[in-house]
Amino acid sequence: MIKNLVFDIGGILLDDGKENLMNFLEVSEEYVKKIYKIVYGSKEFRQYLVGRIQLEECIKGAIQKNPEQKECIEKLLSKENLPKTMPIKNDILNVLRELNKKYNIYFLSNLTEDTYLYIKNILEEFDGGIYSFKAHVCKPDTEIYIKLIKEYNLKKEETIFFDDRQKNVDTGNSLEIKSIKFNNIDDIINAI
Repeated sequence: MIKNLVFDIGGILLDDGKENLMNFLEVSEEYVKKIYKIVYGSKEFRQYLVGRIQLEECIKGAIQKNPEQKECIEKLLSKENLPKTMPIKNDILNVLRELNKKYNIYFLSNLTEDTYLYIKNILEEFDGGIYSFKAHVCKPDTEIYIKLIKEYNLKKEETIFFDDRQKNVDTGNSLEIKSIKFNNIDDIINAI
């Protein structure tokens, strides 16, 4: 019997997609792919994601390597712009609130501290979670999954994990946690 539902945040609860960034930055899809790689693919962002450096250091590092992209990097990573760069998917939030009446809801997410603070009030409505900036490790590293299972004393056979990235789903399944790739709300409903 399933008792626990575990969700990634980016791509499920927050719209962190490239299309959203195209609209916010008012640039082409090709440019968004380029800036996405520059910012989110950088060593500095990875360090920021696992809580080893602060936002300012992440921005500084990205700009040093790509000075011609300074304005865009600052706009993309600004805490003040989080509601625009990662808007909350209210339809998903409402589904999670309904599911929380019947299931324990947890989060397992590669999340910066600033993004966590942006949605902290929402996350506190649920039963808990493990976040990369606190755990100092990112998915798909198995360590972060094990931390979640241990911290909340979850039984794998009673738990389903949803993530929008296949490699994270594959890691969950390799640990014998039923894991499903999230594309839309139907994926949640059909799994339970």
